[in-house]
Amino acid sequence: MSTVSTRQTGTPPATGRARLGPQERLMPSPKLRADQHLLVIVAACSAVDPVGAAELATATGIDAKTCGLVPVFAMNSGLLVKGHRRATYLPSNKGRYVARAFARGEAAGLEALRSKWKGQWFTRTVKERCRHGAVSREGLVAGLMVASRAERERIKQAHVLLDLMVAVGLVTVETSGELQWFEGAEHTDTPPAGGQGVGIPREKAPPADTHKEPDPGGEATDPAGGGTSGFGPTDPPGQPDGPEQPQASVPHPRTEAGGSQAPGERGPEQDLLSLLLPPVLLADLTRLTPTEVLELHSHLTAVTALTAKLRGHRVT
Repeated sequence: MSTVSTRQTGTPPATGRARLGPQERLMPSPKLRADQHLLVIVAACSAVDPVGAAELATATGIDAKTCGLVPVFAMNSGLLVKGHRRATYLPSNKGRYVARAFARGEAAGLEALRSKWKGQWFTRTVKERCRHGAVSREGLVAGLMVASRAERERIKQAHVLLDLMVAVGLVTVETSGELQWFEGAEHTDTPPAGGQGVGIPREKAPPADTHKEPDPGGEATDPAGGGTSGFGPTDPPGQPDGPEQPQASVPHPRTEAGGSQAPGERGPEQDLLSLLLPPVLLADLTRLTPTEVLELHSHLTAVTALTAKLRGHRVT
């Protein structure tokens, strides 16, 4: 009796594990929280020698089997490349740039990670869905599922990917519970497992760096030997990065000036010019009610008309 091998038919053997479809884009594993993914990604980007699951577990305190689920997503998002040993990884140029930024501080590291991920398929998808304003979590998850061409059973991975984007600062949670695209968003603190590694900032992150890492087409950087794995800066000191592109920031409403002076009252040193000269930002109008906005418009129109009349040609 002859048997038909899988090589002859081209049918892969059953392994009990769901396989990616031919057009399906990779999303992070649902077996880790977003903050744990971030811890492992930063540890992998900080590696000097090729690292695998065991080395990442030592660096982060997360189970080795679970750590091994993270690098493939990090590699597909441009931060890692394959090492010369099986199941090992090295940071790419982008990954080393992110690691150096995290060495300076968490805020700088998150800003660097945002800058390196803003061209990925998942960031483009969320930014496009939020172009008209905040969107519900379900709406963004559905958008990620469609963009990744994933089957329904991978919906948990889409939720983790969205949580990861919130943790990095690419997406912010509005008071209504909806999500909005915003680079450098404000977050509440969510400490990672074990109380170590990367947390989530409360304030808008300052610019990470004034330099930009050149990203050549080939990013493989295998060392000459596979010695003991280590973590730390991977480039010699004194080598500056290229200039980073400046990113536009959305102005927030100014906080009201402290003091006991009530609104609408003028102090003895404060004249009309001192009130009119400082610019009023559009974001400041959010503190006004609709009636007050209309009132302000009416007053400004009247002041403009009177000023034009006062500065006009003298009538004889």
